[in-house]
Amino acid sequence: MVKVPTREECFEMMESAGMPPHIIEHSAQVTKIAVFISEALASSGVPVSTRLVEAGALLHDISKMESIDNGGNHAALGAALLRERGYPALSPLVERHVDLGEWSESAPVDEAEIINYADKRVRHDEIVSLGERFDDLVSRYGKTERARARMERLREEMFRLEKKLFRHLPFSPDHINTL
Repeated sequence: MVKVPTREECFEMMESAGMPPHIIEHSAQVTKIAVFISEALASSGVPVSTRLVEAGALLHDISKMESIDNGGNHAALGAALLRERGYPALSPLVERHVDLGEWSESAPVDEAEIINYADKRVRHDEIVSLGERFDDLVSRYGKTERARARMERLREEMFRLEKKLFRHLPFSPDHINTL
């Protein structure tokens, strides 16, 4: 059986990692979206683990402050931390929340895709559309032509991922804004 921390254990880990309230609130919003999508996918017959999705979404930014304070990739740092704490199944979910790496529109939906997508729907602690989120990301991080081009590639990828997820669901992406 896959070892997954409870919601309470996730919050204890977040506290011990020194996550500030605004990152905890962001993670709670990401979790709200991710669990909603996961439950809807499972109800539609898509084999995903909502327990894994919930824990992965709560902990996706577990190493954000370490990254800010000491440098490094917060997704990779978080993945390593979860491996060290005995949660190897969560590690790839956290590692892939910024960049999915290799994925396929025709492959089965996986938990990392759900968390990655949910994270892209939350600006700080506000649920927004993908378009709004990427406009914000480009304005904040698109300081060079190279960075803007990367953001545009990521935007296109996320719209493809959105289509992949929502083709299994009885509602549109706009419904997420009502959560």
